[in-house]
Amino acid sequence: MQQFFWRRLVVIGGLCGALSAGAAPMVELVVGQSLPLSGEQAALGRQLRLGADLWFAHVNATGGIQGTPIRHVVLDDAFDPSRVVRNTRQLVQQEQVSVLMGYPQAQGVRAVLAQKLLTVSGVPLLGPATGADWLREPVHPQVFPVRTGHVGEAEHLAGHLAMLGARRITMLHAADEDGFGAQDALRAALARKGLALAGAAAFGPGGADGAVLALRAWQPEAVVLMAPAPQVAAFAKAWRGAGETAHLLSFARADHQEVLAQAGTSAARGMGFTQVVPYPYGGARPLVREYRGLLATYGPMDAAPSYAGFEAFIAAKVLVEALRRAGGTAWTPGRVATALEQLGTLELGGFVVRYARGERHGARYVDFTVLGSEGQLLR
Repeated sequence: MQQFFWRRLVVIGGLCGALSAGAAPMVELVVGQSLPLSGEQAALGRQLRLGADLWFAHVNATGGIQGTPIRHVVLDDAFDPSRVVRNTRQLVQQEQVSVLMGYPQAQGVRAVLAQKLLTVSGVPLLGPATGADWLREPVHPQVFPVRTGHVGEAEHLAGHLAMLGARRITMLHAADEDGFGAQDALRAALARKGLALAGAAAFGPGGADGAVLALRAWQPEAVVLMAPAPQVAAFAKAWRGAGETAHLLSFARADHQEVLAQAGTSAARGMGFTQVVPYPYGGARPLVREYRGLLATYGPMDAAPSYAGFEAFIAAKVLVEALRRAGGTAWTPGRVATALEQLGTLELGGFVVRYARGERHGARYVDFTVLGSEGQLLR
């Protein structure tokens, strides 16, 4: 029902604008996403979809982009890189999308690039929801990250660890490209602070219990985590259950709400999380108020703010603003890519995105949050 509801919002807004303009054939901007809408990462996929849908629904309801409505096509990949490739091929060849956005997995993006699906089609990829730094440097002409990379998050974590006075620091990460890339970034960031990793391990067949045994051997004062929320939650629960008291800090890949829900307050309290977009739960930022207002207007009845949803919302705003600045109505993939590259600096109320020829870093925003004694998020 929710899936139908979201699709209905985006399409109806565009249809109304087109019909009011007369009987001419409707030209539309087709935006494609491959997301994990099933499996362990389904909660992440749903939020990334909803965040984009909110802005697209609003744009369609207020006349589109210079009269051009947006059609949002989303396919489920269950966080499987091979399905990401299949979905991308379908989006590019059958749905004839003009832009892709929001892919949350570095391995999936690398597989798409290896198949040259973007190069051949000319379709750009905006706002991949991964911090993989190879997506930022060297520049890929058709990839436009919005969030900061692992290097930015690692720098923030290293600074916090130095402030805590931690010396025996370890890391536990997913056995995938995002996990190993974040480990490299953290090692370099710690070295710049005169610190080092005492040890690092990847999640293996032994799961959380095996990870606890591996890390206990180093007697850490702090453990940095870089994995999806279910793995982080399982480890936190097992770690605290074993009586360990080392500080637990996580990259933004793990959503704090999911970790709290799956690990419980006693295991999750005190955990620190980097965040790559501003705090979406309140405050005076116009961007946050706009997101929350549109969530109430267009979201499902049980919709709640989230960092992932807010990230996708911001990426959707970046896309629309780039096209509005460029002008025009017929958006081919090449024209979308050119509009993004020529965006320059976009100020979104404290969140700044910049693209130019040879520059694809996007934003450099990083925040740090902690789960309080009752599970509340502290800044």
